[in-house]
This record gives sequence, structure tokens and C-alpha cells, in this order.
Amino acid sequence: MSFNNGNERRKLNAKWEQLRVQYREAGMSEEAIQAMYEFDLGVLNSERAYDANTVAVCDGDDDKDARKAADLKQYEAAITVTDTYRETKSRFAWIGEIKNERLLAALENLSEDDLKLLTLYVYEGYNESEISKVFNVSQPSIHKKIMKIAIFLKKF
Repeated sequence: MSFNNGNERRKLNAKWEQLRVQYREAGMSEEAIQAMYEFDLGVLNSERAYDANTVAVCDGDDDKDARKAADLKQYEAAITVTDTYRETKSRFAWIGEIKNERLLAALENLSEDDLKLLTLYVYEGYNESEISKVFNVSQPSIHKKIMKIAIFLKKF
């Protein structure tokens, strides 16, 4: 049976109506209660995505099923990701995936704000105007910071 997102959300919201009352009575702040709700909602979305993107492997009873199973195994091998994470001084995990030691050392010398900017621009794919809204500064200011980081990384 497939995942019924609407039904599962109704169940989650009904559960959280009761939990919100209990947590308020226990003295929890609204921010903490909302954060817990958002975590549960994230779990629900994760389960929905898992259900939507999971394919059952067939038994291989006939030739067609065997070919499908072989294709699925080939597909799984193609999408398998090798974990290249290394421990870094930064809280930005993507930096640990960099194999060039000089570049890695240069990135670890950047400030937290510069790394956040770089993460949004390069790793997440945001444009300068979107990043300017996140940092609450002008777009030309973000452009200058990006250029400054690029020059720093080239010199390192």
C-alpha cells in the first residue's frame, strides 16, 4: 500500500494538538515546541520520500523479472556514493569531501561567515541576490565578498 501523505499529516497534526497542550503545561517555550513539531514533520516528509523512491526488488520468477532485477542492481551500483568525509575543523561537512590538501587548508582558514556564504553560493547554488536576502545586505556587497574569497583561495 502506498504512502497517504494527507492521512499521515492529519494523524501528525492530531497528535501534535495534544502534545502542544502537554508541553505548554510542562512549561516549554513555543519556539521549542515548534522546533519539535518541525522535526516530526521532517521525519514524515522523509518517510514519504523514502516510500515514493523505493522500488521493491522482484523475485526473478521469469526472464523479464530477472532482467528488471539485474537493471535495478546495475542502477543501485551506479548511484552508490562512496563516503569520502574526513574530519575537518569546520562545521561545514562538504569541506571534508575536498581531496586537494591546499584547498582544504585554505577553506579552513576562512571565517564562519565566509564559509556560510561560500556554502550557499557554490555548494547550495543560491545566486547573489538570494544570498543578500539571507545576510540582509546589498547584492553588490555579496558580490564583493565572493570576489574577495575567490582571490584569497587563488593566492593560498
